[in-house]
Amino acid sequence: MSNLDSPTVLIVGAGPAGLFAACELLRHGVKPRIVERRAAPHQEARGTVLQPAVLEHLERAGLIEPFLRSGVRIKRLQLLGPGLREILSDDFTEAGGAYPFQCSLPQWRTETILREHLQRLGLEIEFGTEVKSIEDRLDGLRVTLEAGARSETVTMAYVLGAGGGHSVTRHSMQEHLGGETYDGRYWVADAKVSLLCPSECARLVVGPAGFVLLAPLPDDRRLIFVNRDETDTRPELPSAAELGALLDARAGVEVGLSDLGWVSPFRMHKRVVERLSDRRRFLLGDAAHLSSPLGGEGLNAALMDAADIAWKLSLVMRGAAKPSLLDSYAIERGLADRHVLEVSDEVHATVMGLVATYADGRVPDVPAGDPAENAAARRKRLMLDVSYAGARSSAKPAPPPESPRPANAFRSATNCAAPITI
Repeated sequence: MSNLDSPTVLIVGAGPAGLFAACELLRHGVKPRIVERRAAPHQEARGTVLQPAVLEHLERAGLIEPFLRSGVRIKRLQLLGPGLREILSDDFTEAGGAYPFQCSLPQWRTETILREHLQRLGLEIEFGTEVKSIEDRLDGLRVTLEAGARSETVTMAYVLGAGGGHSVTRHSMQEHLGGETYDGRYWVADAKVSLLCPSECARLVVGPAGFVLLAPLPDDRRLIFVNRDETDTRPELPSAAELGALLDARAGVEVGLSDLGWVSPFRMHKRVVERLSDRRRFLLGDAAHLSSPLGGEGLNAALMDAADIAWKLSLVMRGAAKPSLLDSYAIERGLADRHVLEVSDEVHATVMGLVATYADGRVPDVPAGDPAENAAARRKRLMLDVSYAGARSSAKPAPPPESPRPANAFRSATNCAAPITI
């Protein structure tokens, strides 16, 4: 019986990482089984930005066109102070690569594109199916599934844990998300604003009381991140009027929020597991690492995790590679995921540092920085320095910085010595 007839790979979670892993496994000739605890797909914005390096992965997967059609292109980031005074502007089109822009679309739409692709290939997602336990036995992984009143026990050769921060796969491996939770509480929202913004531009406004991020989405909507007041610990969601007033206070101008479609509380984290795999179980995305959304890289690292494990696992299952190839997943993605956390952490620290500077009554002095350093930092933030051999983005990696880092982490990004090519 072929791999396409008898699934021996179980994917736990039908978010972007799980869905893309399924797409890539099918592309390489292996049919997995994919289960999702939720009863139905969600309609939430969540992670929105696809970085240029990930767009190359989608191109190789034959999926780039629906993403380019559905998303909007972000070609520039403006970092602004109170009253929309520009601190700096970063042009992504100078980064090089095949796709010199970020592709922005709500996460529910990303999942829809991947889900529809799987349906065309004959793979259905089993919604409303929860993994209750995973036991490592001599003959494989014994997995107990529960769907309503029905319980099922199956034996799988491999399990890909893509079930998010509360991953049952990670718990079964006795792994923990080590690290820290950043101070503060935040709102994330999907809405329209009347504040005029330059075309194809995301805006991050910082001031003495905090920050607000306004990133373009399709249909003239915006993804919004804003910090809550320190005394605001209520469990209730804010009304549109309350959220709009908070945005106005943070930006120092009238943002004009309207048509609030979705809002959710969240905390920001910097966390990663010690082991991404144990040769049979593999952790992907939020199950393995959590980073500050201000870096815009969490979703992208998850998709890279999925692409990496899929081709390796398919070679092993087809008998074209030894099982020891799978050991490289934890090594390679462990390095890359930690690199992503470092980049996101420094972007986060820069934003919070600017807030603290304004809160002290000072105006930050942001140096222009060295052009070569700026170019290398831009590629880091767009994930073009975490690439795979053969990818167009890896053909001309940015050279490592040779001079001391400037104070501006939006330009310096991280202190890593060189690009990571896998």
